[in-house]
Amino acid sequence: MRKRITAALSVLMAAGLFAGIGMQVSADDGITITVGASQNWVKEIDRELAAEFTEKTGIEIDFQVNPDDQYDKIIKTKLATNEAPDIIYVSAGVSMQTFQPEEHFLDLSDMAWVDKLKDWAKEGCTIDGKLYGFNMWSVDGTAMMYNKQLFEEYGVSVPENFEELKEVCQVFKDNGIIPIYENAKDAWHNHWWLSMLSAALEKESPGFVERLNKNEAKYADSKVMLQALYDYKELYDLGYFGEEPFANEWEYGYEAMGTGKAAMIATYIAYSNEIQERYPESNALEWEMFPLLVGGINEYNHSPGGVVRVVNNQTEYAEEIEEYFNFLVEQENAERYYTARTDLGEASVIGVEVREQTPAYTSLVSYSKNGTGIVCGGSVKYWSVDTIGKAMQDMLIGNLTPEQVIEEMDAERQKTFAAAGE
Repeated sequence: MRKRITAALSVLMAAGLFAGIGMQVSADDGITITVGASQNWVKEIDRELAAEFTEKTGIEIDFQVNPDDQYDKIIKTKLATNEAPDIIYVSAGVSMQTFQPEEHFLDLSDMAWVDKLKDWAKEGCTIDGKLYGFNMWSVDGTAMMYNKQLFEEYGVSVPENFEELKEVCQVFKDNGIIPIYENAKDAWHNHWWLSMLSAALEKESPGFVERLNKNEAKYADSKVMLQALYDYKELYDLGYFGEEPFANEWEYGYEAMGTGKAAMIATYIAYSNEIQERYPESNALEWEMFPLLVGGINEYNHSPGGVVRVVNNQTEYAEEIEEYFNFLVEQENAERYYTARTDLGEASVIGVEVREQTPAYTSLVSYSKNGTGIVCGGSVKYWSVDTIGKAMQDMLIGNLTPEQVIEEMDAERQKTFAAAGE
């Protein structure tokens, strides 16, 4: 640990010259660790634990949150100009490479907390043998969560293909219920519908993701991806996302689902825990999930470990950051964190078990006829959330065709490959 107190000050403290005069001398006085994150990634429990860490050590933690749909570009710009925060939140998996980790991130492999994390928590943020991410998220995936009670009330069964999904949607629409709550205004959410295609892409053409990552294939080579866009647009055109999906806020989805105004939502597995907490009478813990079905998706595609924290290799506070991460993985702190984070599933810290798997998870695995895969956002190199999500929004309002969306996706990837010298 860096010495932060001069020898002279240590002598004065030892002599008791500061005792009883109301002055608290901190060994870490003046040190502030900055943390950059997308606005929905920092929760109250993060701030609580940070405040306790500050109280214990004197090291300040300054969270700097950014709009969800601008975050990636903001961080990339700050990294390029050497103005990035000390700690940066990024998605785990291959998508980390869009930030050029070998140039910008610190190798964390030798830090003390590493041995306290489960293997999957390290694998999702390890590149070329170097651990770049501190993972206190969970393995999760996006699929269609449905209100089981509404399905039973209106006599509909879980759909197994896209045509059956449309039939179910029409039943709810005819009865004044929003079939699928979709916050179409949020690019970070739109892209989920394509990110879940990874296993379907591999089924269509084995080795396709690997070829994408070697820049030997394009999205345009996949009929599955194009069909998924057509299917997504059809759900929108048929009114199955409600009357004004571009006015929908993610936050309002809790009320829409929790009060029975909407029957389904494309979301993560732990979402039912959040609904149950906010709307206890919803019986959300009984709700189940099935694959999204657009483009023939019939698999459970999961994340490589959610959102992780990387360390800017220009930081002056690597040792203090290690101390902060050590604090967070302490048993009591990790248990408090995962207990508060009802939006997360399995804990990344060894020995921390705060909840059992819900029917949402077990049903999704059961309904996934074609097995599992890792989401495109975590397996496809240079998967650009902003570019994809915004192009999909333009498609919904008629400014782009599905083919043009894919053209934009491929063009953006080529720019990134070129910038990286690949």
